[in-house]
Amino acid sequence: MPNILKRLYQLLALVVLFFGLSACGGSSGKVAVLMPELETERWRREAAMLEVYLGEKGYEVIRLDANGDAILQSDQVDNMVKEGVRAIIIVPVDADVLVGAVERAIAENVKVIGYDRLVRTPKLSAYVSFDNREAGRLQTQALIDALDIESRPAFQRQARLARISGGPENHNNVLYQLGQRDALAAYRQVRFVVDEVITARDQIAAQRLMESILAEEQNIEAVLLSNELLTLGVLQAFQETGLGDDILVSAQESPVSISNRIASGDVAFAIFRDRRDLPPLTVRILDRLVKEQPLLDLERCSMVDLTGDPGQEGTIFCVLLPVQLLTVDNLFDLVVRSGYQPYDAVYREIPESLRPARP
Repeated sequence: MPNILKRLYQLLALVVLFFGLSACGGSSGKVAVLMPELETERWRREAAMLEVYLGEKGYEVIRLDANGDAILQSDQVDNMVKEGVRAIIIVPVDADVLVGAVERAIAENVKVIGYDRLVRTPKLSAYVSFDNREAGRLQTQALIDALDIESRPAFQRQARLARISGGPENHNNVLYQLGQRDALAAYRQVRFVVDEVITARDQIAAQRLMESILAEEQNIEAVLLSNELLTLGVLQAFQETGLGDDILVSAQESPVSISNRIASGDVAFAIFRDRRDLPPLTVRILDRLVKEQPLLDLERCSMVDLTGDPGQEGTIFCVLLPVQLLTVDNLFDLVVRSGYQPYDAVYREIPESLRPARP
């Protein structure tokens, strides 16, 4: 029941924010949009969306690319304060390195919103993302259910999993692991025989690691992965070695490359986030912050819950959008019929007999 109530609360908050709480119209001033990098299609697309929505409200937008460099991004925050921006939307390269610059900006009355990723400070003006802890739980629970551990004879209830994660500088990876831990808490017989971190989004590194795992470890039943490139690298290792046909793959991201692999059966599960919702919601919250309008309708998230660190103090305003488990059964409705991804890309190289009818 608590999870159901939480979902309802999140959806209600989203509806209220979208339709009731911020009036249309312009507001002068500069806003900085600080992206971790702009090589990835996702960040280019969402930066452009943010710019459009901010422009509709009369803001002048300064868009900056940190090129994956946390120190450079910290300097960008300081420079934007000197530039006189009223607010900053930031996807932090590193959740800890950015704390000092963000706190300095807030001390100068610049509103700072953590976009998609958390900056680990309770002084953030707001944090807008998806429920990434729940994403980790869903991803893991789906594997546990698919492995059907409870129906096995008692002496066969051991399950051997591998996990390949991104680094903790992207705080979402920390949240995924907290959710994975939540799901595994009731299953002591399920364990990670391999638990590795690859700090860069590096497909080749993931492929080489998985090839090594397959050479050394026997009877791995499933793999948990935290981003697109790690997933594609693992799948390439399966192809190159001829091993892994019986290993279930559960992914955290669902760009079209992963949706296509769900359609083909190479990936069993992924987490679906409708990223179209994030930019307009963020701009509405930013506009209210700049206009000094209260955010009392938003949830207060504790830093302990958001970090898993009992030493953290304080709470921040947050909206954590709901996530869904993406499977071959709901793939068409969630990503194609909804217009999120194109039919021809999702079902690329899938035989016509195995495709749903074109919408």
